[in-house]
Amino acid sequence: MIASTVSELPSFDTGQFESAELLCARGGATLSIRVAEIKPILFRFGRVRWHQFTAVTNCTPEMVRDAYFRLVELQDSPTLASFLAADRANAKAYSSLHHYCIFLDEEGCYEFFAQSVSAL
Repeated sequence: MIASTVSELPSFDTGQFESAELLCARGGATLSIRVAEIKPILFRFGRVRWHQFTAVTNCTPEMVRDAYFRLVELQDSPTLASFLAADRANAKAYSSLHHYCIFLDEEGCYEFFAQSVSAL
């Protein structure tokens, strides 16, 4: 898989990372990242079909390397390809899906299959 950067987080000392909060509502999700002395960093994922959190102790080296404090899209994701192949619904709630991933040190990795993402 190729990880393409979608958004770099603002520059900060990683020890300033405080927490992350995920809110899912009405088919979307908002990931709020809190860093000391910086206003919250918000990402809004549209038409989320799947999401997963992996605790830091269970993250793969690739998750850490590719998505360390940055939001990436995983191109040619076999996990997404399997999900799409299994989706037999006649009417899809999305026009396309992307596999997004962000690794937050001392917390873990957040992954999403979503139609879109935007920084708020």
